[in-house]
Formats: sequence, structure tokens, C-alpha cells
Amino acid sequence: MAKRWSSRGAPATCEVCGALSHVLESTSNGIWAAGVVILVVALIGGLGLDSFLFFFSGLALAIACNLRAWKRAKLVPISKESAARATAANWFVTGIIVLFGLN
Repeated sequence: MAKRWSSRGAPATCEVCGALSHVLESTSNGIWAAGVVILVVALIGGLGLDSFLFFFSGLALAIACNLRAWKRAKLVPISKESAARATAANWFVTGIIVLFGLN
């Protein structure tokens, strides 16, 4: 599960050596987008064909693809300094978004 939630700002820690690593954002976003596309196609097909079976088949396919993709996702090593800088940058961007959201 640590692999699924890892990012540059919140890397996963190796249980053996204590090193930090993360899954690339492009990989993480690609896995998410593929699941959404499969679900949308299944929903449209299920509604168009008036078939719950089509939708639930698509749901099962999306879950299977998600599990397989996360199992195959590669972890990239990152230094503690880079992780700290990424965390600071994430908080800065979050602050800017909140600031503009309050207007």
C-alpha cells in the first residue's frame, strides 16, 4: 500500500534498508486515468445496452487492471533532501490554491 500512496513529497520507506523511493507521478496518474476510462466506457456501454452485466464486467476489468498496474509500477529512489524540498513545494502550492480559493 505504501507504493500506491508514495510521491516525491511523501516517499515510501524501504523496510529493509530505510531508503526512500516513490512512484513517478506520470505512472500514478496513468494508472488512475486508465481506470477512469475503463469505468466510463463500461458505464456508457452498460447504459446504452441496458445491461448491468456489461457495467460490472467493466468494473471488474478496471479493478484487475489497477491491481496489475500497481504491482508492475517501479519505485524510483529519492534522497531525503529532495523529499524535503518536494514536501515544502507541495505545501507552498497548497497554500497558494487555498489563498486563491478564499477569494
